[in-house]
Amino acid sequence: MPYVSEENRRHLNDCIDNMADVLKQNNLEFHNVLGNINYCFSRVLSQVMGDVSYSKIAMATGVLENIKQEFYRRIGVSLEDKKIIENGDIPEYKRLC
Repeated sequence: MPYVSEENRRHLNDCIDNMADVLKQNNLEFHNVLGNINYCFSRVLSQVMGDVSYSKIAMATGVLENIKQEFYRRIGVSLEDKKIIENGDIPEYKRLC
């Protein structure tokens, strides 16, 4: 979870909500919206990075990896757990876990 103060969130939330509204307004299929999200965040990241350096690239890719992992931990795992209950686990995982 990105631990951002309430004050900083107040400055960012309107912008984020506006971007989300624009991304949703054309009723695109989700896979098409993802391309637009990629475009938006690629531009934002590139603009705030400033001069390119190895350390900045490493830090930026680390943040992107953390975003991916946190999204999966919070959203994906919950769905996976529900589906295991609904459909049953595979035998190998039952044995290993």
